[in-house]
Amino acid sequence: MQKFAHHIKEYAKFYNVSEIFIAITGDLLNSDRRLDEKLAMSTNRAKATFLGVHLLKHFILDLNSVANISVGCVSGNESRAYELGWVDIVASDNYDFTIFEMLRLLMPDINFITSGGLELVVEVNGHNVLLIHGHQLGNMNNDKIAKVMSKYARNGIILDFMMCGHLHETKITDLFARSSSLVGANSYSENALLLSSRAAQNIYIMKDKERHDIRIDLQHTKGFNGYPINKELSSYNAKSLDKTLKKQTVFKIVI
Repeated sequence: MQKFAHHIKEYAKFYNVSEIFIAITGDLLNSDRRLDEKLAMSTNRAKATFLGVHLLKHFILDLNSVANISVGCVSGNESRAYELGWVDIVASDNYDFTIFEMLRLLMPDINFITSGGLELVVEVNGHNVLLIHGHQLGNMNNDKIAKVMSKYARNGIILDFMMCGHLHETKITDLFARSSSLVGANSYSENALLLSSRAAQNIYIMKDKERHDIRIDLQHTKGFNGYPINKELSSYNAKSLDKTLKKQTVFKIVI
């Protein structure tokens, strides 16, 4: 995330950007419903929620050093707390929504925008942009994209662009873009969907009537030390960190 913020700031400087909109398209946390996901977990999802808040807080403040920040969020399918739903009251029973609302409380000076549901339309510098996680789009072909745009057109909203995630693989077209993941492929996308992908995220420059879509490769992070969350990692007992700690079975009481 620190590397991603670095590249965003470089483009912001080049294009003389004063406003940045951060689009969170869901699945900030992985599911824990399947056995392979449980075995791969570093910590439970309640503790991972707080780690996600710490990471995103540092990321937002990093970008806020160069521009005004707005943040929008929709809910994903993997991060649902219990059951996948299609109405907002069920869709917002979701760790994405929880993390977003915690950030809103922690950062009152940042503009947070959310519907609490599965889709959100925002106008960015004259461009109507739909945020959607992507599990609703099936194989994400042109027919699916056209159906979504048609749905909004019937309600008087003309979409210029759609952003999603979900499949952990970058895809950029003229009217639609899918970002990869900060973790690259997971076992499902690589072994079940046969998508070989890299850690990456997208940047979109929206200037007047033009839009420039840029993929930022985040697979290798040499030269970036990461945000200072070591104490938080320890306090929330991440499994990977716990293995490096000296085990102590005797609790000493000093009087």
